[in-house]
Amino acid sequence: MINEWNVSSSLIELECAWRQHQRKNDENNHVYSTHHLLCFNVRGLDLRWGEVSLLSKQLHTDIIILGEVGHIDLSLINAAFSNYNIFYQAGENPHGGVLILIHKNITVSRLPCSLPNVCVIDIELKHTVRIIGIYAPASKTWNWIDLSSLITDRCMVLVDFNIDVMRDGDKADKLLEWMDACSLSAIIPDTNTSLRSERTIDFAATIGIDLSIQAYEGNTTSDHKPILGIAAGEEFLARTNSRTVWPVFSLMLSYVYEFWMKEWSKENMDVTYENFISFLALLKVRCQHYFTTNNDRPSIPKEFIKMLAQSRSLSFRAKRTGDIELRKVAGRLRNQTRYELKCFQNEQLSKQLKERHAPGETSRIFWSKTKRHFIKASASLKGFFSSTGEIINDPQRMADRAADHYGKLLEAPTVMRPQPYVDTPPVQWENSNELIPPVTYPEILNVLRTRKKKQSLDIHGLSPYTLDKIPKNYWHFLVHLYNDSFTKAYIRKKFKEARMILLAKKDSVCNPDQTRPISLLDSFLKIQEKLFLNRFRLILKDRGLLPENQSGFREGYRLQTRVLLLIEQIYSYMSNSSPVATAFVDFKSAFDQLWFEGCLGKLGKMGIPTAYINWIRAWLYGRSAIIEIQGKRSKWIKIEHGGPQDSSLTPSLFITYHSDMVDFFPGAMSFFFADDLAAVLAGQIGTRFTSQCIDLEHRLQSFMNQLEYYSILSVQPINYDKTQVMFSSRAIKYPDPLPEIKCGDHSVDWIPRFKYLGYWLSTKLGWGNIIDRTCLIVRQRTAMINSFKLNGQSSTRLRRVLFSTFVLPYFTCLFAIFPLFSEIQRTKLNHLYFTLLKRICRCQCWEDLIFSSIFNEKPLDDLCFAYWEKYLKTMEASTDGFLLREQSELNNHRSNWLDGVHPVRCLRRSKRFIWHTSVLNQALAWLVEYGLSDSIVYIPNEDIICFALFPESFE
Repeated sequence: MINEWNVSSSLIELECAWRQHQRKNDENNHVYSTHHLLCFNVRGLDLRWGEVSLLSKQLHTDIIILGEVGHIDLSLINAAFSNYNIFYQAGENPHGGVLILIHKNITVSRLPCSLPNVCVIDIELKHTVRIIGIYAPASKTWNWIDLSSLITDRCMVLVDFNIDVMRDGDKADKLLEWMDACSLSAIIPDTNTSLRSERTIDFAATIGIDLSIQAYEGNTTSDHKPILGIAAGEEFLARTNSRTVWPVFSLMLSYVYEFWMKEWSKENMDVTYENFISFLALLKVRCQHYFTTNNDRPSIPKEFIKMLAQSRSLSFRAKRTGDIELRKVAGRLRNQTRYELKCFQNEQLSKQLKERHAPGETSRIFWSKTKRHFIKASASLKGFFSSTGEIINDPQRMADRAADHYGKLLEAPTVMRPQPYVDTPPVQWENSNELIPPVTYPEILNVLRTRKKKQSLDIHGLSPYTLDKIPKNYWHFLVHLYNDSFTKAYIRKKFKEARMILLAKKDSVCNPDQTRPISLLDSFLKIQEKLFLNRFRLILKDRGLLPENQSGFREGYRLQTRVLLLIEQIYSYMSNSSPVATAFVDFKSAFDQLWFEGCLGKLGKMGIPTAYINWIRAWLYGRSAIIEIQGKRSKWIKIEHGGPQDSSLTPSLFITYHSDMVDFFPGAMSFFFADDLAAVLAGQIGTRFTSQCIDLEHRLQSFMNQLEYYSILSVQPINYDKTQVMFSSRAIKYPDPLPEIKCGDHSVDWIPRFKYLGYWLSTKLGWGNIIDRTCLIVRQRTAMINSFKLNGQSSTRLRRVLFSTFVLPYFTCLFAIFPLFSEIQRTKLNHLYFTLLKRICRCQCWEDLIFSSIFNEKPLDDLCFAYWEKYLKTMEASTDGFLLREQSELNNHRSNWLDGVHPVRCLRRSKRFIWHTSVLNQALAWLVEYGLSDSIVYIPNEDIICFALFPESFE
């Protein structure tokens, strides 16, 4: 490389030579092959075979599983589905039966099964995958445990279970217990699948299979929605892979430092920067070492390979000669090798577990393998629906279609003028001439140290990980570049180019408007954005521009506190016997709809210095991007609307632009978290319930009118489909029907529950729904842990580590509201927590108390107690803590009024005003009641042995 540098007459000649070393290489050596599934309870195939045929052609399905097919004409089915192998299992009556159709390009075999409505087949991919198609009516003669012998390490159980796991109580518990025993994970669509009962009874249970499913929302003549599934199977292909030799990369940059020092001293920084990033990208390519990967077997020492080869050789010789003694020697050698190999693998597993948090290659390999198992590949974007309902899965067509959609979405908006944000005279502030403080070299190093070293590439082929390998003295050049940008309010041309990738919001096959665009910005621009953000936040803090009810993307504000404040407000209104309406407002593609001109005009009227506004103007305008899907790129699209999703500056700019939104809703208590708005309104207190409901209707409609006005004024469109209202009251019977509320020309839906910032809230503020959903998720994750093996090995310690990483966080999310649960609910969660722990430790037969004592495992109560101790300590000096304490004091004042201690003029006490304990006081009361003692009971080993030997003596 040094010789190539010395013999090249120019930088262009060197780059041309290095480009010859560039090879097309995949990001990793695992390719995910997808198979499309159609699962459908047809309720009589003779009536709907045409609908099934049309769906299979539109959706390009490889596997079709049909339930409740009834009487079938095999000759007609063979003619209609000539490209499929057909497997049929009769039901218990003429209306039942299961039919599975497998495309003929997939190798398949059927397994005998005597159970009615159960069809079992194996398909041969890289590994054998078992598909069990079932139809389980309430009158079925078999039990779930009868299917246990059919479950393999890679298996899918699909179609109609006739059980809603969230609503069906004991029946659902029995099904989930069977799934837990078989390490099956329930994969459930997000919407109802039964049109008749509005329940979700068609879903899948999997083990060792990466499957995502969604309900088909098109028209159907059955009372069940078709279910679309995508199974992603990991295939390892023989290919050329690469590894970047980073020490060589850093040494080469140190060698050419003097050259770049002269280049950066030139006046035209745009050209210099463009040459510099091109050089870095090509140097990274030049430092790559290419090698061929032919298999995915874990590496083992050569002595084991030699011993295994010797064992096989002796076995073949014994088979040829018929020598019995030689066969025994070969067997002993094979068993010895396997034992030593197993010991070696256990040692490697222990080493990886020990070093999983230490920096280095061992921890990187450990977490990359474990995350690959738990982060679904099938959850990524797999295709778009066309206007005719077909699935587009060609990457180039997908990229072009997405570019057309986002090209229109990101066009400059049409604004009615005159507009108060931009057409009113500017306001002169005392700090208008304040300049952006200059950047220093230590400040850049501090930002680099705190940033995550991600490996996602920008449009130029660089990443934060690449920047971390650049010698530190190079950042002196960037100090001059950044300061020049701040002084002149100028953004380099290459800074404004972005690579945009799309993530599916919910379903892997969707329309372009159901994706989330992530702009991978220039890696050096991200450093400058962070530097500017630190200065911008100081201006916002000094001028006190952000309201206290905005918690998103602000230091010292916690999401859990915002949820608790919302719950406290609803509780408080309900204790006054007032009907309560909680409006949940969703802004359409919020960050992507930021209006440039209005934002800049508003910042000037808020007292932001001119230098800051000019730099933001340069940062916003003139940007462009390409959309990349599976390596295919679209045309360039201009961005004239919205801030980049991957930018650290966009959220702070967004909440600043909308910081005065609360002033437009004087009749509501508003709660903001970035672009999420929840507004609580209540009817007038002290009047009849009917009058209160009428008053609440007027207040709510007034709020919607004010919201629509603000939306038009700020050019921030509302997502009317996701803007919903929840009615709450102490009254047993709610108004029926609830009043029609309109936001603009759109009707707003009333809902019984809503997921706010990850927490499910219901009309009565009961917690059964969120607990049931959490229980289902942790069961799924535990099943995945039990089926996971690292290099073919598993252990109790490995499963415990994975449990703490991928399951415990779901329990931890409940700790903020854990003191609000009933004693029965807390006991249920504690028991489930220990049950799952016992399952991964392979000791399900033990009692919770004995398990806790032997394994020194604390119950959830102890973990929650420790959480609240830290939480209260954090809130001591924070604004969050002040807001919670303020609500608690208000409630104490209200209690004193109810007791007659502090009368309130013109407000009389009555039985309709009930005592209410604030959320904070409820949490403190639980902490006091629970106490400081450890819940783990110490049981001597002698007593445990005695209990094991003589259990009847303890009865």
